[in-house]
Amino acid sequence: MNLIEERTQDGWRIVRENNFPLDLSSYYYSYNEKYFDNTLPCVPVYWAKTITPPHGGHANALYVSEESPVKRRYIVLDERLSGMFPLERLCLLHEMVHVKIGSNEGHGEKFISEFKRVLDANGWTVMGCVDSPEPRESAP
Repeated sequence: MNLIEERTQDGWRIVRENNFPLDLSSYYYSYNEKYFDNTLPCVPVYWAKTITPPHGGHANALYVSEESPVKRRYIVLDERLSGMFPLERLCLLHEMVHVKIGSNEGHGEKFISEFKRVLDANGWTVMGCVDSPEPRESAP
């Protein structure tokens, strides 16, 4: 297994495989078409051995923008999520929202609004909620 270790400009440490898992790529391209009208750029998606934030700890996924020292964008998902439907796909959609709005936007109103739009367009099935009742209208 060929592992790559990279650090982002802001100190994230990523240890990932150097191959393109077809399952993750197919989900990315499918979601890009269905929920983003093919407006997102081609972004490779990898499984990661570790994703470590600048101050330690652990993350489940990360979007690395082209502004990183490696000068190319990609998404990594923790390999422990592999096969853990719906978490793996939810994390991928989360990172795809970062691709759309920009990595510097964080998780503010713009992110929340776009993530909710994607989940609504998906009917929340990515959450495993296919048997959930229809949401009720809010009272005026």
